[in-house]
Amino acid sequence: MKTAEMNLMDQTFARLRKEGRTALIPFITVGDPDVETTLDILQAVEQAGANIVELGVPYSDPLADGPVIQRASERALAYHVTIETCIDVARQARERH
Repeated sequence: MKTAEMNLMDQTFARLRKEGRTALIPFITVGDPDVETTLDILQAVEQAGANIVELGVPYSDPLADGPVIQRASERALAYHVTIETCIDVARQARERH
């Protein structure tokens, strides 16, 4: 597949593979502790060297997740974070960096 046809994640993995490196992919629950701090955290992990960031969408029954992610989802939901909020945070993060 040509680089122009690859999405940004595929391009990142291809570049890292070529460099003989692995990816740093932190997981951040959107809205924990609040939306503005989530945006600040995203900027900080990028500056710290994250190659890709997984944005966690909070939901009310995160049984497959461990207790840390469960509590993060609960806190985000207490602040009424929705899927729309998560999409907006992703858009804002892209615009910032």
